[in-house]
Amino acid sequence: EHPVPNAPKGLYKIGYDPIRQEEGTSLASICVYKGVHIGTVYHSILVAEYIGRYEDPDDIDRIAEMFADLYSTTIMYENEVTGVKNYFRRIKRLNLLAIQPDAVISKNVKHSRVARVYGCHMNVQLKDAGERYVKSWLLTVLDYDENGNPIRVIDRIFSIRLLEELISYNRKGNFDLVSSLFMCMFQVQEEVLGKEYNEKKENNNVKMLLEMVNDMYKK
Repeated sequence: EHPVPNAPKGLYKIGYDPIRQEEGTSLASICVYKGVHIGTVYHSILVAEYIGRYEDPDDIDRIAEMFADLYSTTIMYENEVTGVKNYFRRIKRLNLLAIQPDAVISKNVKHSRVARVYGCHMNVQLKDAGERYVKSWLLTVLDYDENGNPIRVIDRIFSIRLLEELISYNRKGNFDLVSSLFMCMFQVQEEVLGKEYNEKKENNNVKMLLEMVNDMYKK
């Protein structure tokens, strides 16, 4: 799906699973997730993807860069592959890399000491979280048909590659598109957790302000 004109910030999210070595057969994967937008029929779905590899990893990073420009968003990537950050630093476009999802990491990884600033470092706990987030996303009800039956996200996945990977997914295999999907889901959850945090923070501030006003009138 083409990007929405003048898309609001955060509507689109990019997940990027880069190749880990220049030689080999592993594939890079890039997917673009679209959230909820008033006036559009489809939402909470993937709207674009890339699966493949080039001899030079920079060529794949450039595709991720073009996706970010096209959909006016940032890229969440698996940051154990340091070449991605080096590429964007070299072209002076680090602003296209998504900030580390601290709320997601704090919720799922106990005593985390990871401080990489950009991207996300996958480990067992975050893989657990990614699987839960994807399952919840797949079962999300988007609409109802004429008979009142729910239409879920899984019913509106147009990517044959993603459906095949989801069907055969296991922890030991190499599922590139699912890995990049995890990166998208971390960004979605980061927004949810961030809203919860901001709401609590705002409520505390209101409470403090009311207490100050009461104290002033008592005096």
